[in-house]
Amino acid sequence: MTIQPITNFNQRRYTSFTQQPKKEETSVKAKLGVAATSALGVASAVALISKRQGFSLSPSKILKTPVKDWAIFKITDKNRPDEKILKFKAPEILTMGIGSVLGGLAGGVMFDKKENLPAKCSEAVSQFIGDISIPLMFVALPTELYKKFEDLADTETKHASLKQASKFIKNNRFLRVLCPTVVSGASLATGIIAGNKVSNKINEKVHGEKQNRGIRITDFAPHLDDVCLAITLMADKSPVGDIISKFVPVALTIAGIETGSAKKQQ
Repeated sequence: MTIQPITNFNQRRYTSFTQQPKKEETSVKAKLGVAATSALGVASAVALISKRQGFSLSPSKILKTPVKDWAIFKITDKNRPDEKILKFKAPEILTMGIGSVLGGLAGGVMFDKKENLPAKCSEAVSQFIGDISIPLMFVALPTELYKKFEDLADTETKHASLKQASKFIKNNRFLRVLCPTVVSGASLATGIIAGNKVSNKINEKVHGEKQNRGIRITDFAPHLDDVCLAITLMADKSPVGDIISKFVPVALTIAGIETGSAKKQQ
């Protein structure tokens, strides 16, 4: 019996290695462009929100106002609890989310290849629906319901058993922290999973093919707004939530950057 020498092993190995598709890299210009348009989208939304909440957008008035008193930097001061601050609730967060995603999408169109546009549109759905809207809804509704339940301890109601339960939790230091923490944590986790599944389904219907986009680390940046809602649930009128809320515009900018940076799968 004779053994035939394998003469093409190294050749096959080399060929299979060289034929691996290269991952397309985003140019520095495209990265900066998308970041700039995403930030511009969020800034425009913040300006609109500030105007609606009574802050002036007059350039001359802004320049005369100390930077620490600008709307975006205003936080609750325990020595001045009634001072006007910029508030970010569900409608404002959605407005900033739209601004970020549209800004990132516009940047992607301007600075990236046209063939990547479908991928960017899919990512826009994943970011706005999956990472912003649905998780926010899942956190906001239970938060409001829990606040109403908490208020039963100090109000007249026909539901005596609910009032008794509310009083018991409110008078127990451990349960007063544990219950809202569990409610907000479970709501956020459910919202993240539901948002991912719904956005995948929407993209499947649009593109006519199976979507398996999983939950990414960058998806958690827009959830800072949900954390703010959770903090207000656990510690109403606390300056901590107001301080953290000032970072929400920055966190939401990441949604736009992810949208504008999305590329067609090789």
